[in-house]
Amino acid sequence: MNFEDVRQMINELKMIVNIALDDAITVPVKNDKACINLHGTNYDYLFDLNRKGHRKPKCTYQLRDANAKSKILFRIDLIGRPHPNPAGNYAYADEILECPHVHLADFPVYGIAVALPLDAPEVHMHLNPSDINNLISCLKVTFERLNVANRTDFKYNLEDDIL
Repeated sequence: MNFEDVRQMINELKMIVNIALDDAITVPVKNDKACINLHGTNYDYLFDLNRKGHRKPKCTYQLRDANAKSKILFRIDLIGRPHPNPAGNYAYADEILECPHVHLADFPVYGIAVALPLDAPEVHMHLNPSDINNLISCLKVTFERLNVANRTDFKYNLEDDIL
């Protein structure tokens, strides 16, 4: 799949399909994870909410292609280890990015291997500094970035504190 196809998948209109409107979307507790099914205009997706951390707390939200489940299209690492970027000819080459940062599968040449800071022009997310420690705010902004049309139809719950 080429970068234009991946970009189309990231940006196409999507709907949450496996959660009833009277149910809430719940950010899982530490050391747990959840998955939400999304239906797009042309594709189906899996949206992971992952708080499993081996040694340290972790929180990652990611979009995957439902037909190629190992193919990550978009990931935001809110809490976790720093990410070392590969060498190359791009703005963040050879840098180590702390969390939070974003990975985009449509990043030219390097794809998902590159971490981008939240304020990078390619990211297109509007998270205020006060929102960074609020997992529900981050989830809502992530859904907005991924063009999830019915994101405002749901209530959101957080089962425990961020750390």
